[in-house]
Amino acid sequence: ICGGLRLRYAFLSQKGYYPDDPNKPNQDAYSITERFGGQASNDAHFAVYDGHGRDGDLCAQFARDNIPGHLLKLVNKYKEKEARTHSQDLERLTNRKSGDTDPLLHVELPKQQFQQAALRAHVECNEAMHQDQSIDDSLSGTTAISVYFHGRRNRITVCNVGDSRAIVGKQSGRSLKAIPLSRDQTPYRKDERARIKAKGARILSLDQLEGLEPVNEHDDSNNDDDLELGEELDEGGDPPRVWSPNGDYPGTAFTRSLGDAMAEELGVYAEPEMLTREVKPEDRVIVLASDGIYE
Repeated sequence: ICGGLRLRYAFLSQKGYYPDDPNKPNQDAYSITERFGGQASNDAHFAVYDGHGRDGDLCAQFARDNIPGHLLKLVNKYKEKEARTHSQDLERLTNRKSGDTDPLLHVELPKQQFQQAALRAHVECNEAMHQDQSIDDSLSGTTAISVYFHGRRNRITVCNVGDSRAIVGKQSGRSLKAIPLSRDQTPYRKDERARIKAKGARILSLDQLEGLEPVNEHDDSNNDDDLELGEELDEGGDPPRVWSPNGDYPGTAFTRSLGDAMAEELGVYAEPEMLTREVKPEDRVIVLASDGIYE
């Protein structure tokens, strides 16, 4: 139970099939945190992580084990600031409810403050991953897609880093209509291409890199094309990638991630894009999944 919401959830993770590497580990991970922040909490947090690169499984597991903790620490930090300005009201609420002794559970952060906490949680987790000597994240990393249920307010906040996705199934007559809650961060997006190129990176497919296909040198600023989900993506299996101006690396097909230290110098960073919205009666199901599901 999350405030006025009754939730049921399920999860499944299956290793991909790689004929040339049958022993490749499952690089996906997930985290589920009921009663986020304490037993009396009405909040919950769900997340999926899709690793890539040689140590992608370790990167995904690191994010799974650390993002919720960073988020809790930062949410409580912002709540403590709010609590100091409403100390008398919180004391009355705490005394009124037996067994409910944590005043921070009565503090509801404004949208902007919660999103700031979530952004910092991803960035801090990314920095901690870089510093972890047991993981080589120079050319490995992970996506992160999550949904946080604000139980008392019947709303959610979706955080997205990379190309995993969140969708909501909205009741439409006798069927469900899939509505995106996130947007892939890849070089297909004009705004992400411009941001990455501003860091000096090249955007090329593998065939373009090897000279098998021509490179279109037109200025993106005069081009309104911006491919959306499901439109002509990877028809030839050769998506545009991020490359250093000084060599044929890192070759990421996404523009944001956790880890990927070498790509971070080219603008592939861990700052999430976020969406906060109310949960409506017609919202029946939310799906968080890696790109292997949607593609």
